[in-house]
Amino acid sequence: MPLCGSSSGNVGGFAKKPIQRKIVVCGDGGCGKTSLLNVFTRGFFTQVYEPTVFENYVQDVKVDDQIVELSLWDTAGQEDFDRLRSLSYADTHLIMLCFSVDNPISLENVESKWIEEVLEHCPGVKLVLVALKCDLRDDPVVRERLGRFGSRPLVYEEGLAVARRIRASRYLECSSKYNR
Repeated sequence: MPLCGSSSGNVGGFAKKPIQRKIVVCGDGGCGKTSLLNVFTRGFFTQVYEPTVFENYVQDVKVDDQIVELSLWDTAGQEDFDRLRSLSYADTHLIMLCFSVDNPISLENVESKWIEEVLEHCPGVKLVLVALKCDLRDDPVVRERLGRFGSRPLVYEEGLAVARRIRASRYLECSSKYNR
């Protein structure tokens, strides 16, 4: 289903109804999903982590002179909410699978948990893999913490390889903290 039409937003003097698209954001708890959506829709970043059960955001964007109303569904990543989360997938146009570069297990879970869940509930829906907290990749405290466990922050190529394996339409990296 195309994201936007080719005609202008005004037909016969009447504004066209916005195209509506539903995007569900999934990933492990604490990987940065809520921060991403807060920065995108509200323009602020918070340092305080409060686990999400479910949160919905609506944001209008203009694409090719057409208003698109994005319904953004922030899902709980914790196992306790697996059954409840499945209710959020109905009528979804796009899934954003998220992981955090400072938590290698969150990328492993994209392939071992999240892709399976998404394919079960949303077969054929487009996927975007999103690396979050990219500002932490070079953070010395994060590097030291992960190093104690014989690990390190994830690099671009690791995320890209997973994106290819799960057949994601796109692979993106961002830092909500710095709005990049």
